Amino acid sequence: MPVAWFVNGFAGGNTTTGLMTTSGVYSPSSTIWAGHSVTITAKTLSQPVSLAALMVKVLNPLPVLSSGVITQTAPGNNYSLVVLGSGFVPTSQLQSGGVNIATVVVSSAKLQGSISIPPGTRAIKVGVLNPDAAQKALVSLTLPVPTPTGIPTLTISPSSVAFGNTTINTPATQTVTLASTGTAPVVINFAALSGAAFTTSGATFPVTLNPGLAITLDVQFDPVTTGPATGSLSIQSTSSTDGMAVISLSGAGLPHQVALSWDPPGISTVPIASYKTYRLIAGGSAYQLMNSSVGTETAYVDKTVQSGVTYDYIVTSVDANGLESLPSNAVTATIP
Repeated sequence: MPVAWFVNGFAGGNTTTGLMTTSGVYSPSSTIWAGHSVTITAKTLSQPVSLAALMVKVLNPLPVLSSGVITQTAPGNNYSLVVLGSGFVPTSQLQSGGVNIATVVVSSAKLQGSISIPPGTRAIKVGVLNPDAAQKALVSLTLPVPTPTGIPTLTISPSSVAFGNTTINTPATQTVTLASTGTAPVVINFAALSGAAFTTSGATFPVTLNPGLAITLDVQFDPVTTGPATGSLSIQSTSSTDGMAVISLSGAGLPHQVALSWDPPGISTVPIASYKTYRLIAGGSAYQLMNSSVGTETAYVDKTVQSGVTYDYIVTSVDANGLESLPSNAVTATIP
């Protein structure tokens, strides 16, 4: 029986509501958002006309909580709250005791808030609500409340580490400083690293830093493949500013290469038209022509070398008639 399809009253739908094929297959619009709904209607083309309708609503994901930390931000009852998990959305809401907490959505895996906690409270239950997620109850966890003290503050410098281009198998190191800049000791519980090309050294945890003291972490980038690489260094502490600080790490692995340069012959009376560069792999018996320059450029970069191999290079000059000079002295390059 022939059927006509409508999306929100539009025959066959449109690019805003989504499109419906004549066989009843619906393709949503790319601009659809959580909480948005569409009504799909099927209407027979015969007499008498009959129809059926279905409303479809897009939902946010349900939040998942993994951990959290509460830290004091000022003398008295003022605390900061950091909750980690997944499935957080721009409208995610922190709650405690049925009361909304001013929420900052840092990412889909991190929420922050500020809260006043009555004196003597040992623990509080914190929940997260995602609007338009068909969530029947708060997803919650119970977090301990630290004993009020002075203000522990951990200052981390730099806040991100970019290594730029780094030759593969040639480690590069940068230093991250963790300083206690508050009025009370700050406890650094752990440092968690992600990213296969990155490693850290220089400190062990947990460690307590009295005000004015600092420690350093060496972050090393040692790419084994070419191309961009990313990672992160997460520092969990009792800092009043950010109990779970995340330092982004980035770099790019470049292949090994040998850069050659030379001086033109000082006593030649014949104009030089070009140069030829030759390479001999260790253990080989003959040099291989790598490059025949056009003009008199006195440099060449060999981008085809491999790790663990030794190469010898020589250069000759060529005149306008194609006559080639004796070779230069050989230079040797061993690739790490």
